[in-house]
Amino acid sequence: MDERAQRLLMQYGLSDRESLVYLSLLANGQQSAGEIAKAVQIRRMEAYRIIKRLSDSGVVVATPGNPVKYTGEPIEQVVAMMMDRQMKKLEEMEKGRAEVVSIGRTIATPAGQQREEYSFKMVQGREQIYGQILRMVGAAEKSVEMVLTRNDLIQLYILGLAEALREAKKRGVKSRMITICDLQTTEPTEAILRVAELKHSDDFAKSRIVVADGDQVLVSLVLDEVVGRKNERDVAIWTNSGDYAGTMVPMFEKAFLGSADSRERLHDLKTGRKAGERGKAMVDIIKASLPLEGWKVVAPGSLKGTSGAEYEVAALLTLGEKGFAVDVVMGNDEESIREDIIAAIMKGIEIKTPRLIVIAAPYSGDELQKLANLVGAILLDGSDPVAAATRLRRAISAG
Repeated sequence: MDERAQRLLMQYGLSDRESLVYLSLLANGQQSAGEIAKAVQIRRMEAYRIIKRLSDSGVVVATPGNPVKYTGEPIEQVVAMMMDRQMKKLEEMEKGRAEVVSIGRTIATPAGQQREEYSFKMVQGREQIYGQILRMVGAAEKSVEMVLTRNDLIQLYILGLAEALREAKKRGVKSRMITICDLQTTEPTEAILRVAELKHSDDFAKSRIVVADGDQVLVSLVLDEVVGRKNERDVAIWTNSGDYAGTMVPMFEKAFLGSADSRERLHDLKTGRKAGERGKAMVDIIKASLPLEGWKVVAPGSLKGTSGAEYEVAALLTLGEKGFAVDVVMGNDEESIREDIIAAIMKGIEIKTPRLIVIAAPYSGDELQKLANLVGAILLDGSDPVAAATRLRRAISAG
């Protein structure tokens, strides 16, 4: 593969693996995911994830079939499209630069005091932004204020944010955070609460702001909605201007006071008062995570049983010749939901292909598991949607 062509494509915004896949399609013509994986020597699941990103960004197109085939768009069209995106990104950066400069000029300097000298830099790429955030926490001496997205919280938790905040607490640093506290973020929320104050707010679902010691600020200008950690489209600015930080801290204070208590929210989620929310979270996790592994997800879905009757399910999953029907049943207590779980399991008598998987909570004992085995269905504990999604992936992989 032409390494120079790969490097040039990376300059236009594609990652190294995305460039390899696209160049393989240009060189070899129409290919399946398996053929692409073999050509560029990557795992098939990774090939599916890369193809999805390229397809979403308009770099490749899919041709239905068994298997699905992919074709790279003409290089002239792709380069023009990526240049346009980069230009728009630069325009957003320029807007952010002008705003920061304007704010700095409007702040009065006390008599006899010189205006501070400060640095200013762009940080591009989600991994680079997360690295900058962890460095800010690691260097903090007095305080850390953070506004993070749901995905930020999950990814930074994996990267060790809770441990970094624990060490900061030992140094006497006061840490506060505003983020999304829901069934997808239960585990990181509980971990952060042990070492920092945390509030829930839906108002900042698409915001990322970090202030450290009142003199360092990181603000995202471009925040792509694609989940995960590897995303080069995210762009942030960082500055050590105390003047600018001084404008951000009061805004954070006001937002923090107006946000919901996360401990109460966790209690509501755990006690099942939000059964509908837990069911929706389960389906949302399925819709967000499984396509990254190559699965096609239709949610909600409908299919015919062996008798010809129509059945509604939460989601239908397909990958090549493999397929599963997933039903989700959530309740507030075992007594009230038991009959609904049994009804969902009994669909397994009619739904044989694709195989039925029932994700349910709350329930106890092995009686329902025996019933599921009897009718050929799979029953999974859904009390924790994130853990249930892991169990689901294991079940469909074992197939």
